[in-house]
Amino acid sequence: MNYRNELVINLKPRIPKTIISVQKHTFMIAFLRKTRRQFLAKQKMSGYLKYAIGEIILVVAGILIALQINTWNEHRKERILEQKMLRELRSDFRYNQVELKRNIEKATRLVKTGDSLKVLFGKDASLVNPGDIMRLTMRLSAYATFDPSNGALNDLISSGKLNLVTNDTLRMHLSRWFGELDDVKEDEKRLINFGDRELNPIRLEAINYNPESRLGNQSSALLENRKFENIVMYMTKAARYIIENYKYLDTEISLMLEEIEKEIRAQ
Repeated sequence: MNYRNELVINLKPRIPKTIISVQKHTFMIAFLRKTRRQFLAKQKMSGYLKYAIGEIILVVAGILIALQINTWNEHRKERILEQKMLRELRSDFRYNQVELKRNIEKATRLVKTGDSLKVLFGKDASLVNPGDIMRLTMRLSAYATFDPSNGALNDLISSGKLNLVTNDTLRMHLSRWFGELDDVKEDEKRLINFGDRELNPIRLEAINYNPESRLGNQSSALLENRKFENIVMYMTKAARYIIENYKYLDTEISLMLEEIEKEIRAQ
């Protein structure tokens, strides 16, 4: 073979595989149509019916396969979205757990303050340092307020996508979270309102906030005040109740984080 012939052979155009595939598909369609015309031309009705039924079956099978592929693709998209939401929920609830533990510590300090005041009520007021009474009384208003991050869960519920969470246990606890949180917030609000309504007025009468005032400080008189003693008892009890609710929320968060981790690791 000479150089010129070899060059001509190498320059022969190559047909892309996609064009070959389309040509084959077109050939099959033409073949089926030709077969159908032959059946009709020969008036072989039984043969044509078999052919028609076979063609219908092929069409239906093609449709079912296409639907199955579409369903699988939608399922895959939902699982990807679920994983994204789970990671956002994990981030929020990790923050919430840290915030919750901080509030448990704060509410515990309020309880200890109340317990310390209750000890002083059993002593002779004249023997108690007025500064200790004033310091403890001021600490009674160091309220704990749990302010969680709920952005991911809010988006999940408001968009109607909570059902994308396939874990039944996790979905159930997520759906109950806001109700449980509202109960705790209501207890916090009740205690704060009680303090504003009952503690602050009596504290304003007994404690002098001006260190240069000639009126002096009457904080020792608080230990002889029955109403103040009852206020301390109520606030201490209310703070203990809030702590128990905080601990319950902490248990709920731990459970949800455990289920979230399971679903993330399963992917």
